[in-house]
Amino acid sequence: MDLADSAQQEMEHHEALQIANLKRPDVVPTDECVECGNEISEGRKKAIKTNLCIGCAEMRELRSRNYATRR
Repeated sequence: MDLADSAQQEMEHHEALQIANLKRPDVVPTDECVECGNEISEGRKKAIKTNLCIGCAEMRELRSRNYATRR
């Protein structure tokens, strides 16, 4: 992968985050996770509007995927 490919991937990643933010329901961003109380990293807060730490967000996504496959 060359420099142009890396730059393209990074641009696509940031674009996907922005689109996800637009689709996200009205979330009030917080400094601490509303589920476990852990601090939410600055990078995560800058990337998306969230009130979940990465661990809780991953668990929620896994639960929703498991639920979706059971239908």
